[in-house]
Amino acid sequence: MFSVKWKCSLLIYGFFIFSTISIGFAADGFEYLPDESTLGLWHFDGGDIVDFSDNKVKGEVEGKSAWDANQDWNREDKPGKSFVFDGNTVISLGEADVLIPKVEITVEAWVYPEDLTGWRLICTHWDGPPGAYHLGVENGIAKFHINTEKGAAFAGATDPLELKQWQHVAGTYDSNEIKLYIDGKEVGATNHGGKFVGVGFDVIIGSKNTRQFKWIGLMDEVRISDVSREADVLSPNLDAPQAVEFSQWTLPTFWGHLKR
Repeated sequence: MFSVKWKCSLLIYGFFIFSTISIGFAADGFEYLPDESTLGLWHFDGGDIVDFSDNKVKGEVEGKSAWDANQDWNREDKPGKSFVFDGNTVISLGEADVLIPKVEITVEAWVYPEDLTGWRLICTHWDGPPGAYHLGVENGIAKFHINTEKGAAFAGATDPLELKQWQHVAGTYDSNEIKLYIDGKEVGATNHGGKFVGVGFDVIIGSKNTRQFKWIGLMDEVRISDVSREADVLSPNLDAPQAVEFSQWTLPTFWGHLKR
């Protein structure tokens, strides 16, 4: 039988190991921290639509600016916000060539849909003719379109998104395959190749260059990257986003990774 002293030592030692391990996970916490692959990152915390990547692509709101403060979304001591899309609002990032990578891409966002009839768009570089990418939802089914020198193709889900539920949607392309993820789980994949084509359009959050198929609901943590991200770094807290401190002592990040 272990003594009480020995049991306490094991517990302390175990906590030390897990705390040390969590250092490697710390940068995956909410809100995202930009890295060398981040082309654009928008937290939607109120005020100006600020890009936290090095590219500083500022968004311009067309329509009404509104934010929803949801205490279940963030910690009580650091309340967060999400942008409200009322069906008449879009966020234009302009003709930002820096948001059009050469070969690989990840486009992702946390979404809270309130209407999924027809097309509802999350983030696109698309017009009537194809641009480079198109992350959206058709009659509830999430899809990620890619347009390259070899043509356009998409990966789609089989099950619809849930209304009035926070879900993480991400599309990736690695020059060989298009993948779609919902809440960190791969739900669709299509073989495709080639370099991106399609220029001259605005990159739009909540619509496309023609300002059609506008998002209705909430959206947060939109990120565009020039790499095809792996599933385990698409979103850190897949049960619900949480704003966390970026340190090895962050409890939400620690427990989120333990649960995974």
